[in-house]
Amino acid sequence: MKNTALEFFKAHIYIILGGLCVVIIGLIYIFLQLQPGRQILPQDVIYDPVPAVAVPAAYSDTESDTEPDIQQQPEAPRTIIVHIVGEVQNPGVFTLPYGSRVNHLLEIAGGGTVYADLSRINLAAELRDASQIRIPAFGDETEDLIIYDEPAPPAAAQTPGITASGLVNVNTASLTELQVLPRIGPAMAQRIVDFREAHGNFASVDELINVSGIGDPTLDGLRHLVTVGD
Repeated sequence: MKNTALEFFKAHIYIILGGLCVVIIGLIYIFLQLQPGRQILPQDVIYDPVPAVAVPAAYSDTESDTEPDIQQQPEAPRTIIVHIVGEVQNPGVFTLPYGSRVNHLLEIAGGGTVYADLSRINLAAELRDASQIRIPAFGDETEDLIIYDEPAPPAAAQTPGITASGLVNVNTASLTELQVLPRIGPAMAQRIVDFREAHGNFASVDELINVSGIGDPTLDGLRHLVTVGD
């Protein structure tokens, strides 16, 4: 057995020594590469310096391309001012974004009252600036429910029946101005005018109960919308 191993060693001694030399050279190479200031990188690697320059250049170009978009900010959405009256919880003047519909205005105004006949209103109609929307009551014969081309009265001087705060003065309001009130149609507005002409100006809002056809529910709905003052 020993002779066989010895013979094998002798026969392959050059191969074994060659392998040992390769291992030793490799260890020396690694040792030298680990010295300070050296990097473990093959010497035949070719470094391309272009990426180091290309990245900032691309970034600069991107910023340059997007800079006009940053400077040109989109304009703020336009708004419209509309007036809603009639059978609505909170009648008044509201500001909405351009392109709003009648149903948007009705929602902001608290919705219709129990007397509102919404089937007569096109809730999908687009609102226009300075328009007036009238929510009719059941049985109301008023035809002009959406007035687009006639803006709501802007000042008390031009509308003596409506104060600057939007209240209807029942002592000075015309038939048309009285009809902006909920549940006050042409016939009821005429009765209010006839009553004040026959009995003089109303001393208080409560005196409206003396007008034929105005009951407690109607009066309660008018208290925060009318006045008898100047």
